[in-house]
Order: sequence, then C-alpha cells, then structure tokens
Amino acid sequence: MVVLKLTKIISYALIAFWIAFAFNLLQPFDGNWGVGIHWLGVVMLVVHAVELVLVYSKLKAAGHASLKDIVAVLAFGILYWKPIIKS
Repeated sequence: MVVLKLTKIISYALIAFWIAFAFNLLQPFDGNWGVGIHWLGVVMLVVHAVELVLVYSKLKAAGHASLKDIVAVLAFGILYWKPIIKS
C-alpha cells in the first residue's frame, strides 16, 4: 500500500516537472532554474528513451505498444512499464 502511494506521489511530481519543462521551453525561467530544468528534462528524456528501446519488445508482447504507451514510458519511465511487464 505504501509503495502504491509513493508511486502515485512520484507520478504527480513527474507530471508537475514535465509541465514546468514545457513552460520553460516556451518562456525560459530566469537564472539557473531555467537552465537546470532544461538540462534535467533533456537527461530524463534521453534516459527514458533508452528505457523505451530496451523494453519496447516486452511492451509489444504484452499488447502495450501504442503511441499512448510510448509517451507514457517517455514521461514516467519505469513507473509505467514495470507493472505491465510484471503482469
């Protein structure tokens, strides 16, 4: 139960981060905040893209290879794909 709550909290934090990242792309934040958010977002996208390459065949075998699933892996990474592959 605690793991589910923690996963939900992390998911909401990631949603907030990606919203901040998108706003930062449209109107960069002042100072180091804007640069930090930008580079953290770029690194997270690269890491999640590598994750997608590594788990795509397993997602496809589980019937989860749609555009929605790809975007979810890019946004949430292991939080999205691990429960699918487990089942």
